[in-house]
Amino acid sequence: MKIKNIITVLCGLLILNSCNEDDLTILPDGRELDATFYQTDEQIIQALNGAYDPLQHIIWGGSTFLWGSVTSDDAVAGGENESDQRGYQVADLFITTAIEDDDQNLETFWTVMWRMNTRCNPIIIYANPESVSGSKGIANAYFLKGFAYFNMVRMFGKLPIVDDIPSIDSKYSRATLAETWDAIERYLTTAIDMTGGGYGLDVRVNQNDPTNGYATLGSAQMLLGKVYLYREKYSEAIDVLEDIVESGQYDLEANYADIFDPGNTHGIESVFEINFTTQGNQSWDNRLNNGNAIATLSSPRAFTNVIREFPDGIHYSGWGFNQPTQKLVQAFDDMGDDIRKYVSTISTDTLQYQCDTANPPLETIWQNSVTGYWDNKHCTKVGYRLSDTQVAMNVVAMRYADVLLMLAEAYNRSNQDGPARDYLNEVRERVDLDLVSSSEDALFEDIKKERQLELCLEGDRYFDLVRWGDAAEELTGDYELSLSYSTGRPGVSTNGLFPIPYDEIVNYGDFDFEQNPDY
Repeated sequence: MKIKNIITVLCGLLILNSCNEDDLTILPDGRELDATFYQTDEQIIQALNGAYDPLQHIIWGGSTFLWGSVTSDDAVAGGENESDQRGYQVADLFITTAIEDDDQNLETFWTVMWRMNTRCNPIIIYANPESVSGSKGIANAYFLKGFAYFNMVRMFGKLPIVDDIPSIDSKYSRATLAETWDAIERYLTTAIDMTGGGYGLDVRVNQNDPTNGYATLGSAQMLLGKVYLYREKYSEAIDVLEDIVESGQYDLEANYADIFDPGNTHGIESVFEINFTTQGNQSWDNRLNNGNAIATLSSPRAFTNVIREFPDGIHYSGWGFNQPTQKLVQAFDDMGDDIRKYVSTISTDTLQYQCDTANPPLETIWQNSVTGYWDNKHCTKVGYRLSDTQVAMNVVAMRYADVLLMLAEAYNRSNQDGPARDYLNEVRERVDLDLVSSSEDALFEDIKKERQLELCLEGDRYFDLVRWGDAAEELTGDYELSLSYSTGRPGVSTNGLFPIPYDEIVNYGDFDFEQNPDY
């Protein structure tokens, strides 16, 4: 993405556009200059809508969870074949390169995150922090910058720190990795520190989100806690994550399935959720307009001339990405964890049986069922499909169970196994599993396994394995022609990082930095 072209925010932007030479280079007729625009309540809302909008661009490479899922042992890419959404396919096979084909999945991810960041900067610079609306706009912008940078640093490592409004001559070099993490901490702590007395981020009240999809204080605290955990700042992680627990505003859903029920938006367990439209009549040409196309991407790939809705009255067919591995299913079976297994995965055999026993039976053609399982957390549910590509289902990007498991890990790594076991067992009790009594490194292994089963297919698994130093052991390449973390890319030789998209280094003049190692 050409940062120098993103100088003015298109306020009120609700429809995502691709980043090109026309992006924000000319001030639209009748629009105000940046320095005078970000002042009224209406203007702040319009600007924030524009800054939040890229979160909805999660089809193709822009997904916040697919990269960390298909590169892990949780899932394989799936799709129609090995050429479908090639960026995900090559990441799954550990043969990623910096030069992409026409799908440009990594380029899309990079662009979406930078677009979010650069739309936040004018809000921070020009809004009035002394006003209620200005402080809310600035605090939300800092959260979004932290969110974008966190997702990028896990993928790409050290990054340019872009906090200004770029001019046509702006050029940015990569900061150090420590400086990049420091910037993320600064963004999130600023958002948190601004909050209080009606200023800054909204605060959950009576266990309900007060806004329509904007971050809350708990959102920023949870993300900051995860940043601290990644940096092994365990004491700091405990402090900020305990604030969430002590607030009393979040809890585990009593029924694990309710987390992913599209009718249960912003439920008691949801800490940050990406909203999508409930408006129908979404055409293929407008497939990036607000409706959740990632649900279509993740649904079972079964196409015939007659079947779209499966006979169970729950699932729709789709494009078959993020297919759970047999290794993941076996991990559920080894744990005796039927509740999360059946909420997280659905087998081809189960759907085939439904089709065979329907009245009348429905002939089914399965396409590229690599593992025999489909992603049941993110697939399209009946009653929420708007069109072939658009689904009125939110994505829960951050949730309370992760808060508890991060606390368990931070306490365990701080040699405080009592509270570590308590938080781990709280998560296990929800799905009727026996309580653990382990300690020290054995307890750490229990926490790792719990993170996999609780959060599977949600995008953390690959990055967890990398930060734990377990990726080489676990990511061994389980099917024909695949390399492994030890022999491929991303992998050992790349420090677990993905490549900076080739076009960003060669064709665009905004950044002045070298490629990641071994690409």
